[in-house]
Amino acid sequence: MSKVRRLAAVCGLSLIVSLLLAGVAVAADQRAVLFLETRPSAKPEQGYVLAARLVATDGRPVNEATVRFYDLVEFFGAREMLIGSATTDGQGIATLTYLPAQLGPRAIVAKFAGRAGVAATEGRASLAATVAAQPYTVEPAPLSAFSSKVPYAVGAIVLAVWALIGFALIGTARGVMTGARKEGKWQTA
Repeated sequence: MSKVRRLAAVCGLSLIVSLLLAGVAVAADQRAVLFLETRPSAKPEQGYVLAARLVATDGRPVNEATVRFYDLVEFFGAREMLIGSATTDGQGIATLTYLPAQLGPRAIVAKFAGRAGVAATEGRASLAATVAAQPYTVEPAPLSAFSSKVPYAVGAIVLAVWALIGFALIGTARGVMTGARKEGKWQTA
């Protein structure tokens, strides 16, 4: 056994060294590029279409790959809010419709987490949202006027209960002191 193989066996690297000595190269994941495009939907009420095209560096589309779409939002710092995910088709294209919650500029990110033979990648695009989801409004409950007064009523009841407890304690203390005076057990100076 050669010195290189003996050293590899000692270090626990015998399989890798054996493969390298045998001339077998370990293939790295192929790089991929993710192109992200945003466009208005055919129906304005549906918002926008996010289209991600995933291609390998040799130009072949990567199909059956899951792409996740995120909206970059400012909420206690920059965060990625998941919009949804889609799977690439035979041309390597994954599409998703998106209706933003607010108008204005949006930063969209599409991410591919990678898989066997293809490395992870991401793409970015900007979106000037001129269409947004309608805010959800709730009609006030029929007893909403009454419910705004409930905390004050509960506070008054709690205060009254504590007042009764206080009067009971004071009355008990006075009764004990009066009884002690009558029996002569209470000395005054």
